[in-house]
Amino acid sequence: MAYAFVFLLAVGVGVAVYITTVRSGGSVAAGFSGAAEPVPPDPGLYVPVAPAKPDWQSRLTGFLGLVIAVVTGAVLLAFTLYTGVDWLVRLATDAIGD
Repeated sequence: MAYAFVFLLAVGVGVAVYITTVRSGGSVAAGFSGAAEPVPPDPGLYVPVAPAKPDWQSRLTGFLGLVIAVVTGAVLLAFTLYTGVDWLVRLATDAIGD
């Protein structure tokens, strides 16, 4: 029963956020209302976002991060499906009886 409560709570919060952000008639922030002229950066303060060519450590770190994220997502998905199906089976067994 606790899992169903958490699921329903998450759905309720998601619907509330959707209604608040998308369906509200809020005004656009002043900084984003029109197209502005791009300001060239100060040469003394400009820092490039990424170097021209990533080194092997950056590539390996990114690859391992991707592998960890995929494995973690798969484990969480499997656990969630197992828990949900187990809950449904218990619910059906209790409803039908032995």
